Amino acid sequence: MAIGPTINDIREITSVLSEKLKMDYSNYAFSFLRRRFAFLFEELKVKNTRCFLEALDSNDLMDEFCYLFPVEEKEMFRDPSFWRTLRGKIIPEIQKENLSFWFPELVSTEELLSLIVILDEQNLLQKSTIYCNVGSSKRVEVIMEGRIHGKFTELNKSNFKRLELACTFEKYFVEETGYIRMASDKWLDHVVFLSGNYFNHLPDKEVDVTFFRNRMLYYNAKLQAEAERQLHRSLNKGAFVVLGIKEKILKENELNFVLYDRGEQIYRIS
Repeated sequence: MAIGPTINDIREITSVLSEKLKMDYSNYAFSFLRRRFAFLFEELKVKNTRCFLEALDSNDLMDEFCYLFPVEEKEMFRDPSFWRTLRGKIIPEIQKENLSFWFPELVSTEELLSLIVILDEQNLLQKSTIYCNVGSSKRVEVIMEGRIHGKFTELNKSNFKRLELACTFEKYFVEETGYIRMASDKWLDHVVFLSGNYFNHLPDKEVDVTFFRNRMLYYNAKLQAEAERQLHRSLNKGAFVVLGIKEKILKENELNFVLYDRGEQIYRIS
């Protein structure tokens, strides 16, 4: 049975991860790190911290770590009111021949497919590029399969219905035993995967909308401030930044952002 990491273990692990992955893992919220590493030790069948560090040093577990460490989103069209806002308010304000969207930290298939459905319904998918920072090759493979676990199918259908789209759920998804899958893999042709984290790998063109929902919940204040500054540096003036409804820009960075929608915590770069 794996032995969960101590405070000193967590400090040592995050130091190694920060060096290898070029992102400050020490400034995730400590309570989150403690829970997550205990989960990782169990999932990876690691006996103790020393074994874990040795495996990371040899890169034997690095991709698996990058796959398991982020907390996945298991729900499509989570917070349907946001997706209605995206469709009804944000997209109409973007008057461009080609559109660009960015997930600085994509951790599951559900959020990406939600965006693809909205863009296709607006007849905008063919003129859109969706950039996704994904730290694990295994995660990319899972996303490219276009499959979602069937456990939340009824919830996903309910959220879809609340969007009041002209099409049906069945236009986009086929139900099979244990999961649902995209009706066509062609919809993923507009996705560009960026290896590595958003502090080191950025889209190669101006971004219109950035999706960073429910990511900073796991940061402490220092890492959140750094993340907000990185987003401001990386995005063009007027670009939309979408946070989760329980998140907001820190006071020290407020001048870099203009609040666009308080209820959905949507900002624009100032």
